[in-house]
Amino acid sequence: MKLKTLLMTAIVSATVSAGAQTQSNVKSAIEAMASDPYFFNAQIGVLAIDINTGATIAEYNPDMSLTPASNMKLFSTAAALEMYGPEYTFDTKLAYTGSIDKNGRLRGNLFIIGGGDPTWGSKYFDIDATYNDKLVQAIIRAGIKQVSGNIIADASIYQKEMVPTTWSWEDMGNYYGAVPSGLCVNDNVVTLHFRTGAKGSLAQYVNSEPYIPGMTVISCATAENIRRENTNVFGKAYQLEKMIAGPMPMNNPDVTVRAIMPDPARFVAEKLKNTLDDQGIPVYGNVFTTFDTTYVPDERKQKEFFTLKSPTLAEIIKMTNLYSVNLFAEHCLCLVGLKQVKTTDVTTAANSLMYWWNTKGMDTKGLSINDGCGLSHYDIATPRQLCYLLQYMKTKGQYYKEFNESLTMCGGKGTMGSMCRNTRAFNNARGKSGTIRRVKSYSGYVTSLSGKEIAFSIITNNFTCTGNEARVRMEKIIAALADYNE
Repeated sequence: MKLKTLLMTAIVSATVSAGAQTQSNVKSAIEAMASDPYFFNAQIGVLAIDINTGATIAEYNPDMSLTPASNMKLFSTAAALEMYGPEYTFDTKLAYTGSIDKNGRLRGNLFIIGGGDPTWGSKYFDIDATYNDKLVQAIIRAGIKQVSGNIIADASIYQKEMVPTTWSWEDMGNYYGAVPSGLCVNDNVVTLHFRTGAKGSLAQYVNSEPYIPGMTVISCATAENIRRENTNVFGKAYQLEKMIAGPMPMNNPDVTVRAIMPDPARFVAEKLKNTLDDQGIPVYGNVFTTFDTTYVPDERKQKEFFTLKSPTLAEIIKMTNLYSVNLFAEHCLCLVGLKQVKTTDVTTAANSLMYWWNTKGMDTKGLSINDGCGLSHYDIATPRQLCYLLQYMKTKGQYYKEFNESLTMCGGKGTMGSMCRNTRAFNNARGKSGTIRRVKSYSGYVTSLSGKEIAFSIITNNFTCTGNEARVRMEKIIAALADYNE
């Protein structure tokens, strides 16, 4: 009897010791990061909780408001998914006014009515036929052989000015600063081609792909002895003049830089007009968008004859979070605005997103949402709020499965795919990364050695090392959570 008691005592003591040790490992990983000289002037916030009980497993400044970078996408994508459901699609319609006579002449205007679909021509979706081919085929099936009027790109489901007021000027001209439009194409991005010569010489602009009529590019970029270009494009949406500055590899015949497309809706309409003309379906009018000051609204009743559906919202959100696509996240914010306050005004939609999370029980003190993607340095959130979001989606959300599948698995595809190799977190932890200048964040889920389902959020601002060096220190915390054994 005494022997059995001694054995049981030893087992319990070993279990407690192991639990204390693994908890100490998590604490040590946090403390190691906090005491690192590179983080001497930095702000750090960490929280890890047991999803099922809400108990705290580890914390360090869990209520500190920090810039979360792309962890902000979790707020917008989760809310859009809960509001609309995973099967929702963005629908684009073709319509016309007037009539089609017996010879196939459309005596009226042809309309492309945008539904906010961000996936047309997107590199993130492999669609069997291009959007433009489908539009042309639908027009042919409708019996239209010529158009006497204009082609109108109607992008009015969203407002014209969709650039968040808090975005940095150095960001908004680059590809990752592309903003929503009721009609999108090619991720609202255009590729600029340059030719460089000797060290110190100005890079020469060659052309754009696709070609944008009227667009001019002022090159202030210089050729340098580097391997990759490190430039910024300046110029906001609808602005045809772009300026580029920064270093490019010298003596290179083709340096490519991606920039925002000036007016995606106009590009869609112009491409359709050109294709119709090439196929012997002449368009005698001009191309307009509903935002043009010269556009005169056609008051005649529109006759819709074709609908093109996007991939499902679940598929779009998966690409949003896996590859941190700012444009798609901003479209999710637009959905929230339309549902909550019937507007896509960025500030109003962002406020409505914050209010929605408050109605779901989140303590939103210290939370400031200024966009849907986290590019704004004015966005702030706490690790506790992000853990609440993750716990809510797991325990109360209607669509946890789709939300969870949108997160990057360490060892899988996406922005966290290469993290935590040779640890228990590999092929286990999944989440969302966030990176902008002097900001790094990771929030997600991990299953511990003892089987606990853990939600975690780790955010740091104003470190002085590189982003990769910050990542190395942060993934040690995630790995320690995977080893947690209590």
